Amino acid sequence: MKKLLSIAIFSYLLISSCNTKTASLPDQLKVNFLLRVNKIDSTVHLDTFRIVRADSIDQRLERIIDDSIYVREFSYVQAQLANAIKEKKIDSIGFYKGEVDYMSPQVDSLTNVISKADTTKKLGIVATCSFQLSKNGATQQGMAYYFLDKSYKVWDSELIDTAIATVARRLN
Repeated sequence: MKKLLSIAIFSYLLISSCNTKTASLPDQLKVNFLLRVNKIDSTVHLDTFRIVRADSIDQRLERIIDDSIYVREFSYVQAQLANAIKEKKIDSIGFYKGEVDYMSPQVDSLTNVISKADTTKKLGIVATCSFQLSKNGATQQGMAYYFLDKSYKVWDSELIDTAIATVARRLN
């Protein structure tokens, strides 16, 4: 009986000590980034990848990021309107004018919401990453932002793909 109990305890200890170790956040992000690079352009090589900074995301930061993206899009539409006016594209002027009129109050609304945002509730983290890509002897550096929720699931992966694609295009 003692022998059977000893074997059971030894087996339990052996099995419980064989847990697989999860990769660190930098390693997980590097693997994710490398997969994205290969998907965008398999001829590009990832030379370096490192996390420059990691910050927690609260509701206020999330709204600031949303506002920044929206303002960038708003500026793009305003530029399109100005271009349509300059080139006297009557059909485009009406369209872009409508877009600007719709977006203007939204910009003001987002700015007001930022001041009322909760800073105590943590939503995840943002990791600022620097990287260097190379192809045919040419190298280019870039920055990518990983937005991760509390379970480290990536948000807005299109932003990462855009950063990679932009740097990869400069290599051609």
